[in-house]
Amino acid sequence: MKYVHVPSEVTLDDLRAEEFCFSPGRYVRFIPPTQKLAASFAPLDKLVVIRDEPIKAKNDQVYRYAEIGDIDVTTGGVSFRSMQGYQLPSKRVARTQAGDVLISTVRTYRKGIGLVTDRGPNLVTSLAVLNICDVTREVPGLTLPYLYAFLRSDFFVEQVWSLLHRGVYPRMDTGALGRIQIPISSEPVCRYVAGLALAIADKEQATRERNRDIDRAIRNELEKNQRSGDFRYEYPTREQLAKQGRFDAAVYSEAFRREEFKIKNYKHGWANYKQLGFSIGRGQNLQVSCIGHSIYSDSMRSNFYRLIAPTDISEFRTVQAFRYLGNKRHLELVKRGDVIFGAEGFCKGRCVILVDEQHKTISNIHGVVFQPIDGSMTKGIFLGCFLGYLRDVGIVDAIGAGGSGGSLAIGYLEQVPFPRFPNEVQNKIAGLYHRDGTLPQSDVNLENFVDWHRKWNEGLGIWELDRELKRLQATLADVQQKIITGRHVQLPF
Repeated sequence: MKYVHVPSEVTLDDLRAEEFCFSPGRYVRFIPPTQKLAASFAPLDKLVVIRDEPIKAKNDQVYRYAEIGDIDVTTGGVSFRSMQGYQLPSKRVARTQAGDVLISTVRTYRKGIGLVTDRGPNLVTSLAVLNICDVTREVPGLTLPYLYAFLRSDFFVEQVWSLLHRGVYPRMDTGALGRIQIPISSEPVCRYVAGLALAIADKEQATRERNRDIDRAIRNELEKNQRSGDFRYEYPTREQLAKQGRFDAAVYSEAFRREEFKIKNYKHGWANYKQLGFSIGRGQNLQVSCIGHSIYSDSMRSNFYRLIAPTDISEFRTVQAFRYLGNKRHLELVKRGDVIFGAEGFCKGRCVILVDEQHKTISNIHGVVFQPIDGSMTKGIFLGCFLGYLRDVGIVDAIGAGGSGGSLAIGYLEQVPFPRFPNEVQNKIAGLYHRDGTLPQSDVNLENFVDWHRKWNEGLGIWELDRELKRLQATLADVQQKIITGRHVQLPF
């Protein structure tokens, strides 16, 4: 841990203060730096206003619902799902609205803290979520986005760990807020931190919207360009079973057959990946028996390989976080234009298309790598985006086999149908994923920082949005570290 103190010994007074609880985590303490600070610290309970608006859901109303698992622990994005009142897991839910900060009471230690960016009526959450809707006037100039930025930091999470009884499922509730310290800086620095947090949230939201646009474009193209003939479900024949050589119920289900029909009934035809001009292979086998011992790191190190495993890929066709691997051997690299597709487990079907030049980047054996033989970036992006669509409509899961999320062997991938979309449609879809855009003409400053980034977002594709989001995250982490340790923060304007 970086921000809390682990004692080398525990006194009798310490034991009495903790009612003789011998859980080690009870004696880990946050100790503010002793040097002269450019920032002070304030207890969290003095800074926040908690939204406490539980309601009883009505069966006939439509709600947009989020629970603890809908908070993205990597970016802080919150996904809401439309549900009828009778479909909600519980009749008792809590109201929320855009701008609220949600804290998962049981996933705090994993950074289950999110910012609500969705707008509209009937936004609700599980009661297992702590909802901060405003800040008090305890600190002049303090804003909720500034507070959110620090709630998403290791500084906050490590303090939470120090409050918890180890050996039990970690929980965070209002009773613990008074023991959490938040650093407070000067007003201009607070505004800059808040701007960074909001700009990151906007890019995360824009990434989600681009993904919805891609899936919508694919769905519309398929549905509006069907040949004559209606879908009619029939049970599989003995000949079909013999030809498939499989008894998996999913590939013979009505839902699978309906989605397959839309693709194979597309007026411009369909093909498999080979017919579209792709080669295929597995990522690098990282087992000790294959490459010997390796060193893994969450941070970049000189001469290490950068690792993109399927578990690192988000459902939004981006890489959540890179990991790094040190190994003395020459490993199989992925390169620009490759499509990395998760073929096993619960991340099966997630994919990312590598748009930029890659330096010493690898995947693992759980990833399938598609490579356009002619090097076409547009073809690669379309294939990767369509694979994501197939995951969304259930085809990837249906074709896969086995338990614990299943797996999709390379042999099964030849059965996956791809529509032969015209070039202009593929270009449109590719433009939603990869588009540089132009910088806004106005200069960026503290006043227009968030709006400037919002204008820039309008012209960016998913790849570029994610690239800039990660840059902002790195900048925010650097600024926060300076605030916590009392160093001067130089604004870039």
